[in-house]
Amino acid sequence: MVHFDEERPTDDLAEAESRPGGVPLYVWVIAAALLAIPIGLLWGEGAGQLELLPRLIIRALGALAAPLVVLAILSAIVSNDIRGRQGLLMMLYYLINTLVAMGFALILSNLIRPGLGAQLIDLANPPAPPPRKTVTELLIELVPRSVGDAFTQNNLAQLVLLTLALAIGLVKIRNEQQARGEKTYKVAVDLLNLGFELLMRVLLWVVALVPFAVLGVIASSVGQKEGIAVFKSLIWLIVVVLLGLSCQVTWYLIVMALFSRMSPLRFLRGAGDVAASTFSTASTAATMPITLKALARLGVSRESSQLAACVGTNFNNDGTALYQATAVLFMAQALGYPLDPVAQVIIVVTTLVASVGAGGIPSGSFVTLPLIFAAVGLPPDKIPVLLTVDWFLDRCRTTSNVLGDMTVAVLLERTHGPRSHSVDELEPVLPERV
Repeated sequence: MVHFDEERPTDDLAEAESRPGGVPLYVWVIAAALLAIPIGLLWGEGAGQLELLPRLIIRALGALAAPLVVLAILSAIVSNDIRGRQGLLMMLYYLINTLVAMGFALILSNLIRPGLGAQLIDLANPPAPPPRKTVTELLIELVPRSVGDAFTQNNLAQLVLLTLALAIGLVKIRNEQQARGEKTYKVAVDLLNLGFELLMRVLLWVVALVPFAVLGVIASSVGQKEGIAVFKSLIWLIVVVLLGLSCQVTWYLIVMALFSRMSPLRFLRGAGDVAASTFSTASTAATMPITLKALARLGVSRESSQLAACVGTNFNNDGTALYQATAVLFMAQALGYPLDPVAQVIIVVTTLVASVGAGGIPSGSFVTLPLIFAAVGLPPDKIPVLLTVDWFLDRCRTTSNVLGDMTVAVLLERTHGPRSHSVDELEPVLPERV
């Protein structure tokens, strides 16, 4: 069972703050990339001084990412009351879909190797590879020396372990108080939501400065004769991500046919308006009413729709996980960092966790990338290069995320939902909090 009883007006805030001067952020990013090319060509190697801009902005994002992920996961778990076998099945389906998505990302990235020609490093002075760690060392590092140590090192695995422990404790306290008719637990929920909204406001101010980071990275790369190679490699990054997302959507259709006993063509027809709306808005929350109505037309009950589609906004981000894993491998190849199988397993684990934390954060897939980079020892300074194509890929992966939510909703209905109802009975009502 799932209840939505807390309202967090972060979507309106994100919409207002992510349009500097009333212009969408991606327009500023594209303009910065175009302006950076002549600056780099005219300034030459002196444009390398502009690398200070991305370093400062990425440093600020790294400082905000860890507490934002913690608050996002805490708030999502405590605010959503998910119980019973149906809730457990939903989380299992989410986990399987996300692991499949990252599997596609790893296979395609290792086969195509899109970052090889990017030349983001000085070939005369290549960087030292990140230190390799044994499985024992990795297990020991899961337990932080202190809470502050986990935050200062931006160790995502440690932060999530602490967050899950706190979330489970808060959920038990909430359930005990609800059984006694008490409501003091709501103070903690309100504080979590307030803290999340406060940090998000600061985050959106920093995100508004990201075009300057793009300007600095591209101008310095062009000035050092690396720029054209970078743009060619980004085209291959787009190809790999789109291939991966296509494989993921194909996976959804196979699941529909084999386990949900629904025609893939019927599912695609029902999801047509949803995909079009999601691609145009790049927002799962803005598309939520359309998603719920589409699920009703597919014969999914209100309970299964709200459980899978609404909660999926926080917990199911298959497209985001696929993109992040691909982006990390792309950057490792571009920087000449060898990533052995153990390092790629670390990428899978940290990306899985980061995709959950990124669900409620505007530009979350970009904001949490520094945490994934830190997990495998990659420098985050070149991350703004990805923003030149991120505005397009964001729409593609968000569409995949919503299709994944719909797949899980249909699967829940077929495996654990109530008996079929008419479409009129199933007309959904948008919950207060999504």
